[in-house]
Amino acid sequence: MKNNTPLLLIGLLAVILPALRAENTNSPSPLTVAVLNFESSDEKLQGKAAEAAALLSAQLSTSGNFWTIERADIDKVLGEQTMGLSGLNDPATAAKTGKLLGAKALITGRLIPSGESVIVVAKIISTETSRVFGETATAPKEGSWEKPTGELSTKVGKLLDSQRSSFIPVFVTNEQRLEALRQIVKGKNLPSVQVGISEVDLRRVAIDPAAQTEFRKVLQELGFEVIDPAYSQKISEVIISGEAFSETGARRGQLVSARARVEIKAIKKSDGKLLDSDSENAVAVDIAEATAGKIALQDASWTLLERLVPKIVNP
Repeated sequence: MKNNTPLLLIGLLAVILPALRAENTNSPSPLTVAVLNFESSDEKLQGKAAEAAALLSAQLSTSGNFWTIERADIDKVLGEQTMGLSGLNDPATAAKTGKLLGAKALITGRLIPSGESVIVVAKIISTETSRVFGETATAPKEGSWEKPTGELSTKVGKLLDSQRSSFIPVFVTNEQRLEALRQIVKGKNLPSVQVGISEVDLRRVAIDPAAQTEFRKVLQELGFEVIDPAYSQKISEVIISGEAFSETGARRGQLVSARARVEIKAIKKSDGKLLDSDSENAVAVDIAEATAGKIALQDASWTLLERLVPKIVNP
């Protein structure tokens, strides 16, 4: 009798492996969280406030569901003086601060004395929606705070998991974004454009400008005539110019994050009219520093293009 075991194994693998790949693909990526210094109006609790924030950040980092931004990276981006600004009490300002850090969730806190105990109040802010959530824990004025901050960490972790949709926007592919832009330009007079966006990577020489490449590629796919002044004497109707910057951020294992900022302006050549002046920040993660920087620049470029295209289309 013929042994069919190898064929059966192959058949099982053909069914199981795609399912495993689908599970891995659909599993949520870690949520990036930044824990800022906690505050207290009681000077005697200032040390405990810093301890509470450090413990909460450390405890959240032990979960595979979260990627906490290192304190050193937070200080590097914001600086100690900025960290203590009262403006962070405003959800809109805090959300902008979180985006600057590349965090989806920003956690601030306050210590409130209550008899022989201290109430630790954590404010969790979505950098995408500015929505604010809160959790509390009670700690002793004296002694270790590891247990109460552990309880607070568990509460915050459960909240972030249950409200994940408030912290991570619905994913839209670039093809979907391109199709939406196609609907905007459909049937319109499209001006010829010239794109010149210089690029600087603060740690290495930037050879191929990623933002400029993305702008040219998308505009061309939308039907704009894209003119390269290095190879053509033709004068374009709209000139898009700007600067792009990228810099390596935090590391976690084999992964490295990068921050990027793209600043652009669009000028109508015939009369010098300013059609648009805009800027955008983005953060990306990859196993290579250079690639992470390029992806962040491309992401920022797409967001800018979505706002720019409607302004340069002629009726």
